[in-house]
Amino acid sequence: MNEEAEGPIDMARRRRRIEPQGKDEDVRLMAGLITAGVISIVLVASMFIAPPANVGPEEGSLAPDFIASAYTGGAWEEVRLSEIYDGRLVYINFLDTDCPYCWEEGEELSNMHEAFREDVIFINVMVSLEIVGHDSSREEVQAFRDKTPFGDNENNGDGCYSGRKNCAERPGEAHTWMYVDDLTNSIAGDWELPGTPFSVILDGEGTVVWNQAQSDNHPPGEEVGNALVRLLGGE
Repeated sequence: MNEEAEGPIDMARRRRRIEPQGKDEDVRLMAGLITAGVISIVLVASMFIAPPANVGPEEGSLAPDFIASAYTGGAWEEVRLSEIYDGRLVYINFLDTDCPYCWEEGEELSNMHEAFREDVIFINVMVSLEIVGHDSSREEVQAFRDKTPFGDNENNGDGCYSGRKNCAERPGEAHTWMYVDDLTNSIAGDWELPGTPFSVILDGEGTVVWNQAQSDNHPPGEEVGNALVRLLGGE
């Protein structure tokens, strides 16, 4: 007896029975794996091409020279860093008058200057970090250095310490050494400033011999005061 001809419905059912199962799921899985792989490659590549964190000038390199206006208690006058070298160590400290840590640094600087002023040239480079409330001025820099009234304690944006304190109340004594105007942060850019406060020591010819951010090159836990003692030939 002849079999009846297969109808369209029967043919469709037979195709479904022999068609590989899970085809759509396999495609979605493969697409997900490819996407994850691409994302991983991008992330790894970004780690290699991202710029390294700033750490300041390399120890052993010549410090970037600069010409800027400096304040030593009278009028602001132009100075060139490389013309200051006289064979003594040069201690350069970057500060922002509105930086809370720099506020506390004022006393440590006073103490160090008292201890090393005969053998070390002290220079403060005053920057203005791009942070809300860190809009310094020359008048504020002068008041921070000299410990003279500027602003109040009303947290109104006027004065030092992000405008929260009168500059005359800064810890430590009035400073008597050179303060350099870098409120445009041009020197900070050349020096790859990582933040404030930040300290660097140069030898008598301008070579970087100690950088706060390169601690792997120093005795364990060495602070700037200990570094000055060591570099001056002390124990």
